[in-house]
Amino acid sequence: MSSLSFGLEIDEKLTTRIVKISDSKKTILINRGSEDGLVKGDHAKFYLSVGVVARGVAIKISPTRSVWSLYRLVNADYIKDDQVMKLKITAPVKITQDESKTLIKDDSSSMTTRDPRDLGIPLAAGAEDMDMELPVDKSAAAAAVMDPALSRPDLGEKNREVFGAFSYESRSSQTTSDNNNLDFSGSDSSMLMDVGFEYYFKDESKWYSRLSLLAAFRLARTSLLAFEGSEVQENASFFGGGVNWYPLTRPSKTYKVIPFGQFMYYLGSVSSSVNVQTGTAFSEDLSGALSLISFGGGVKFFIHNGWGASAKLEYQSRVDNFSEDGAGLSWQKVTSGPRFITSLSYRF
Repeated sequence: MSSLSFGLEIDEKLTTRIVKISDSKKTILINRGSEDGLVKGDHAKFYLSVGVVARGVAIKISPTRSVWSLYRLVNADYIKDDQVMKLKITAPVKITQDESKTLIKDDSSSMTTRDPRDLGIPLAAGAEDMDMELPVDKSAAAAAVMDPALSRPDLGEKNREVFGAFSYESRSSQTTSDNNNLDFSGSDSSMLMDVGFEYYFKDESKWYSRLSLLAAFRLARTSLLAFEGSEVQENASFFGGGVNWYPLTRPSKTYKVIPFGQFMYYLGSVSSSVNVQTGTAFSEDLSGALSLISFGGGVKFFIHNGWGASAKLEYQSRVDNFSEDGAGLSWQKVTSGPRFITSLSYRF
């Protein structure tokens, strides 16, 4: 009675993932169980954006897994390992034994049985012996309930992500000559901030679900005191967009290493200044526009609550076009090379 009291109501929905299927595709193991409100004997429709894929009944239940016997297959192509879909709890159906009346009709039957065979629904081959891949001893089963990592929930419904990385250092500097008692003081500092947003496509049955869209902002500031007292400072800020590609593992997985490739394009502004204190004193500050292209790859890792981390190695090519200096010369600065960065993220 207690398990029925906490069962899902008619028309309630869950996002689920197929963990295992039988050879006939008539029996499936999913990553949802009694903890999610499912009860043995529940009837449900399994569907994607393309429509209803199958209809079935729960025949085995554990805290984090359940086995379903599919008595109606609308599109067997979508019944496959790791397929993410939604299930909708429905009322039991009445099955006719007359083959001329094979249309299954929804009916809010008053029958209270939780055994599908009492409704005339035969169990699919393998339904009785499909292993739910859970520990058999009580202590291990309790650990599976307490540790979300063992149930490995997907993040398919959390298709938005914010990420960021920040570094800052600042040191006082002093340089001194050994023959004419010249000394200069200044500071060496560096600051880099990366923040961004990533959008994932929810429908993982589509080919483009292995792609995601990116928007990012970067702020960089550096200051350096040279040995002869010259000071150089540079400030840059730029916005960009791009795409991530997940060829091997879908980005909704948790507790798995997820490789990805990335391409980004940035536009922004830059200012550069120089201050020479020895010989002929010289000081100038120029501003300009920049563009940057980066491509590379890395890995991500998510846990069940949406927090994650990534490590990425990328190759950058940047072009800074400055305005004219005091002598009427226009300058262009081109830099390129690799960059390694780690960041934290959160999906919601």
